[in-house]
Amino acid sequence: MPLIRIAPADFVFSNDSISTSCWRDANGNPVGDTATTPAFSSETVNNVKNFYIGTPANLQFSMASANKNGTDQQKAVYGAIRNIVYGDKNAVFNSWGGTPRNLFNVISISRNGLRSSLLPGSLNIGNAFTDDSNMSPPTILNCGRAYNLIEGSILPNGGFTYGYGDNVQGIRGLFLPDVGLILSDAIGISTPSTFILHNEVPTPTNHVFIRARNTQYNYSTNPSFISGSSGKIIHQSWHNDPQTYITTVGLYNDNNELMATAKLPRPYNKNFNNELLIQIGLNF
Repeated sequence: MPLIRIAPADFVFSNDSISTSCWRDANGNPVGDTATTPAFSSETVNNVKNFYIGTPANLQFSMASANKNGTDQQKAVYGAIRNIVYGDKNAVFNSWGGTPRNLFNVISISRNGLRSSLLPGSLNIGNAFTDDSNMSPPTILNCGRAYNLIEGSILPNGGFTYGYGDNVQGIRGLFLPDVGLILSDAIGISTPSTFILHNEVPTPTNHVFIRARNTQYNYSTNPSFISGSSGKIIHQSWHNDPQTYITTVGLYNDNNELMATAKLPRPYNKNFNNELLIQIGLNF
């Protein structure tokens, strides 16, 4: 049966994504959901508070203090975060509240929980802090997207409520989804009773649309379809009304080499009276 070239217009690209809880058990499975915080344990090592599930090896996130004028360690944390966020050792943290920030807390999500990036709008710390991704577009910094950390909580129906405090417009820090960091000047954020956060993993997909017209693929080269001695269609009723069943689609390159196959969920009957449009998703 001759191959049919796929037209460029039959290829459609989509950049979808999947999201799961950032928190993982020892087997790497997500723990917690949009309303539930898992039971964290914690230990402090060299003034860095590590939160884990099960054993310290299963680290979920860490908290540290950054202080431009503090101890050597606090200065080092401040400088490291400044380089990540701004890429400039002379930059000043003035991205929230309108005044320079020399002292703030840093929450760093583990690489296993971060995956690709954090999901804007999923953050709920202590039912008191969230991000403003549903209100404003992000600022683009050296580290990628930056949203404001604000006072507020996520409502059960997916909406938001905001309670502005003593800072300008209730802004208490930065939410940096592309590097898994949360920066905050709020004292209450250091020991969250509720901490809900999801990641976002892109799943780019190429969709290919295959069309079998009414005049195509109505005959088969299968030995059961024709007589081996005469080469005629075996069943007389199929002479003017042949019936085939499509089960698999093969995608070939220009050298007639099979590159991918797609298995249909069930065999589809094909004859002169119908057409078939098949959508194939190619994930790489």
